[in-house]
Amino acid sequence: MGKRDRSIKAICLLFSKKGIVKLEDGLINREQANEAVAAIRDPSQPLRRKNPENENTSNLSTMLLKTRIKNEMERGKLLEAKAKAEIGELVAVEEVKREAFNVARVVRNNLLNIPNRVSALLASLSDTEKIHMALTEEITNSLQELSNTKFQI
Repeated sequence: MGKRDRSIKAICLLFSKKGIVKLEDGLINREQANEAVAAIRDPSQPLRRKNPENENTSNLSTMLLKTRIKNEMERGKLLEAKAKAEIGELVAVEEVKREAFNVARVVRNNLLNIPNRVSALLASLSDTEKIHMALTEEITNSLQELSNTKFQI
C-alpha cells in the first residue's frame, strides 16, 4: 500500500471505533493499519483517491512527455539524414533508380549484341570446342566492359 491510500477520517473510523487495530497512546500503528486495510479491501474495486484528476493529469503529462521525446528523436534522425545527404553519404532514391536503369540497359544491349558480333564467326566454325570458346570470350568481354563502367550516383 502507498503512504496513505485512505483518508485519516476513514482510517480512524475503521480502527478506533471498530477496534480492528488498537491505538497506542492515541496513535495508529501504520504497519498494522496497512495490513488491516489490505485484509479488508476488495481487490476488484479500484483504490479511491481524494483527487482523481491529479492521476489523469499525471497520465496526460506522461503521454505529452513521451510524445515530445518521440518528436525530438524523429527530428534528430531527420537532421542527421539531411547532414549525411549534404556530405554525400546518402543519395536520393530517384538517382539510384535512374542509375540502375541505365546500368541494366547497358547490360541488355551488350548481351543482345553478342549474336550480331559472333554469328559470322560461328557459321564458319564446325568444332564445338572453338564455338564454345568464341561464345565464352564474347560474353566475358561484354561483362568485363560492364565492370569497367564508372557509375555516377
